[in-house]
Amino acid sequence: MTIKHHPAPEYLMSCAAGSMPESLAAVMASHMSMCSRCRSELADLDLIGAALLEEVHPEPLESEMLLPRQAKSSVAVDAREQLISDVPEPLQQFVGRSLNDVAWLHASQGVWQFPIPLAQHSNGSLCLFKIASGFNLPHKRHMGSKIIMVLQGELSDGQERYGGGDVIEFEEAESRPMTAGEGRACVCLAAWEAPVS
Repeated sequence: MTIKHHPAPEYLMSCAAGSMPESLAAVMASHMSMCSRCRSELADLDLIGAALLEEVHPEPLESEMLLPRQAKSSVAVDAREQLISDVPEPLQQFVGRSLNDVAWLHASQGVWQFPIPLAQHSNGSLCLFKIASGFNLPHKRHMGSKIIMVLQGELSDGQERYGGGDVIEFEEAESRPMTAGEGRACVCLAAWEAPVS
């Protein structure tokens, strides 16, 4: 698989800073599990951030204040494990190891969906879509950013074709039809920064 469409640098920086909304971060983590180039760029940004933090002078904390515990999980996945599964490792706890085993819900003609739960405080939305060849990804009105990552098959916006691992970014309220390629259903992960309607 050759990934041709990667996240914009500002998405990588937001991911490295830990300031990305949960829904968008799920797509980024899924992409990172498949893309060594972006994993390397993220590691470089982490090093830059660490160097900048070394220059910050610490402030004393009140004795009763508790520090938040942050567990940084590695996005690198053992290559053998990834070959066994067609689901990116960050999604497997919600979806399972095979896209064939997803409990798809019928959304519209030629389209099925599987909503993925987010934390209670999250404002965004995260959903897997399975789109039959020649059918369009449903348009949902949204505020904030939207990211789509192709997991299987192909999507096209009429100008570009997006295959496995490719990321497609949409700005606030941007809309363009995305059609599943010929010959095979497309499975993609879609994330919205804010609630959709």
